[in-house]
Amino acid sequence: MRRASRPRVETATLREMLGLVLAYRRDVIVVATAVVAGSIALLASPYILGLVIDEGIVGGRLDLLPKLASLYIATVLLQWAAMVVRTIRIETVGQRVLKNLRELLFSKYVKATLDFHKRYQVGDLVSRLVNDTSVVNESMVTGLLNVLGDLVSMAGSLAMMAYLSPQLTLVSLATVPLMVFVAKRLGARLRRTWREVRESVSRMTSVVEENVSGIEVVKSFGLEGDVLSRFDKVSREVSRTSVKASILAGLFFPLMNVSMSLSLAVVVAYGGYLCLRGLLSVGVLVAFTQYVSRLMAPVNELVFLYDALQSALASLDRVFEMARSEDVESDEGIELEDARGHVAFDHVWFEYEPGMPVLKDLTFSVRAGEVVAVVGHTGAGKTTMANLLVKFYEPTRGRVLIDGIDSRNIKRSSLRRFVSYIPQETYLFQGTVIDNIRVVKPAASDEEVIRICEKLGIHKFISKLPSGYQTDVGEVGKRLSLGEKQLVAIARAMLKDSRIVIFDEALSGVDAETERVIKSALRELLRGRTGIIIAHRLSLARDCDRIIVLSDGRVVESGSFEELMERRGAFYEMYRVQVEAGESAS
Repeated sequence: MRRASRPRVETATLREMLGLVLAYRRDVIVVATAVVAGSIALLASPYILGLVIDEGIVGGRLDLLPKLASLYIATVLLQWAAMVVRTIRIETVGQRVLKNLRELLFSKYVKATLDFHKRYQVGDLVSRLVNDTSVVNESMVTGLLNVLGDLVSMAGSLAMMAYLSPQLTLVSLATVPLMVFVAKRLGARLRRTWREVRESVSRMTSVVEENVSGIEVVKSFGLEGDVLSRFDKVSREVSRTSVKASILAGLFFPLMNVSMSLSLAVVVAYGGYLCLRGLLSVGVLVAFTQYVSRLMAPVNELVFLYDALQSALASLDRVFEMARSEDVESDEGIELEDARGHVAFDHVWFEYEPGMPVLKDLTFSVRAGEVVAVVGHTGAGKTTMANLLVKFYEPTRGRVLIDGIDSRNIKRSSLRRFVSYIPQETYLFQGTVIDNIRVVKPAASDEEVIRICEKLGIHKFISKLPSGYQTDVGEVGKRLSLGEKQLVAIARAMLKDSRIVIFDEALSGVDAETERVIKSALRELLRGRTGIIIAHRLSLARDCDRIIVLSDGRVVESGSFEELMERRGAFYEMYRVQVEAGESAS
């Protein structure tokens, strides 16, 4: 069954690719016209050369030489002009198709669900977007459009050869099977070997990226020797495959040239014999040898391209696998004009894997303007609860309500306009501190951002950075500490001015002064807003209006800090253990 379905997959893939190319019909028509015009000029020049020899030189018609020479120059100029137009237009179509493919894939990545991104590695997605699309452009678009020229050239050359001498044509084709055999055997091996080279280079790149990114771990555990040994192994593999590819290339191309030379040698030998017998003119023989060269070169290219297309089909399948993906977030539903900020979880169940619920009948509500802390041990479902509120996922059962409206019925983009989510691991984009703050409001002025930071009480803190607001945060914010990144995230949420703020704090890695600044900034951010703080450090929960304790996906306690401490239940035990651990550490 799988074998039978393969041609249909390839046909569908090629049809989609053809649709992308034919979107630029005008360019394709211009290419086809240039190919035909160039091929006619290319085929005319050997015939004119034959007339120069037979009619002008041997026939003594000196008056014909200037005319034939002018005509020959005209064909050369036409070939040049057609080649320029053909090359520019093919590259234009190729780059436009490449741009469209990459935009199509990137759009899928951005709109895809979190489940989609958890299924695929980042390197694989990047490889499809950058490498596979490039292979498709080079082999499928540029290659196929050039094939049109090769086919016209071959057909025209063969027709002219048959017209000049049917006998010599049959003799000249005797070496074609040899060329096809060499191209199929060595050409296929060469293509596979170049793929091995690309894969080994990819592995070497991964080793470098992985160990440079984790250099602190490498040094702290003294792994330098192991890392160098691993790099040496993949580096030797790159060298081995590259040498193998060079050897095959060194055999392949000379053998193809030998095959072409044999064909020409046979034509010259037999054609010379016919000339001596008076059965063929010298001019026709010269023209015929030119046509043989114009026939053999495209044969070489077409056979080699066939294998390249097999490789490109694999890349094309990988590209369209992503393009066809329906695993994207829907943005249908009600458009919220405004939000008061009332949040409720109504008997919510949720499963990442069927039969393994993470949230189990979760029920609680948060009044508009109320700040609650959600606490619980690792795996209790705190972050999953936040993910449902931001509509990263939909509940398996039950409802998440925003101002009494089921979140399923609200457009994602609309809901997220009124919600700010600050995760534990704050992600920063490449650029400066101020750029990362106003990423949620690109039109915001420097003065507006600074006013926000002054209101939060973090202006002085940011000003102490090496270049203040213009400090380059580095790749994913590497140049900033955990606390500094969280301050940027809080300022970002304040600039967005959302009605609902979810803060998944992680203050265990920050010093006391940074923690004080973060808490102060957070209090200012939450003033007048609905706040849900996922509190890992329970001291942060003291200042909240209410504390909700989760355990195994359920609410097991709810109340103020004082009420829960008096009950001496789950929260009391968690708090006591954390305080004792802090005192022990002190």
